[in-house]
Amino acid sequence: MTDPRTDMPFADYQYPTKPVNGPRLAIVGEAPGAEEARQGTPFVGRSGKLLDESLAAVGIERAECLVANVFRYQPPGNKVGHFFSSRARARKEGREIDESWGAFGTSDRLLAEFAGEIDHLRATLADYRPSVIVALGRTPTWALTGENGILQLRGTVLPCRLLDGVEVVPTFHPSYLLRGQLVEQPTFLADLRLAVSRLNR
Repeated sequence: MTDPRTDMPFADYQYPTKPVNGPRLAIVGEAPGAEEARQGTPFVGRSGKLLDESLAAVGIERAECLVANVFRYQPPGNKVGHFFSSRARARKEGREIDESWGAFGTSDRLLAEFAGEIDHLRATLADYRPSVIVALGRTPTWALTGENGILQLRGTVLPCRLLDGVEVVPTFHPSYLLRGQLVEQPTFLADLRLAVSRLNR
């Protein structure tokens, strides 16, 4: 699917298809890839298969989760940096920056034209009321917590800046594991188990 407002391929969130009894889990990734955009659904293809298998291994059914991406648009070349810019580059290109979200990495900031995506995520989370959110990768970790540095942050429990009282467990993105890092799969599963343990507190 392509959104006519941006000419970028678009994949909306996936809402639970089974009723959830008890605390709710949300899973948030970065942005859709080509297969996600083609099907209009987040986390399909190889990444989605690995995610589904990993969730099942820790006793979670994807059908009981909200599955989302920070950005619902597939960026050119699958580069999430498309949504961000340094202040200097934004000035040069005549684009606005939304300073309220803070730095992504060392110097980049969110381009104002995409700030609505985080507002939409915030509204959806407020409506869904998860107890715990799994952040898959550096972009959702930053969006949900304001923190940078996925390698240091993974496997910890952080407060969510979009919704009071909600915990965020950062971990790797499944596509990172598939790019020659399957050695990290046990760590990924341990992080998912941590999220489940926080659900069951």
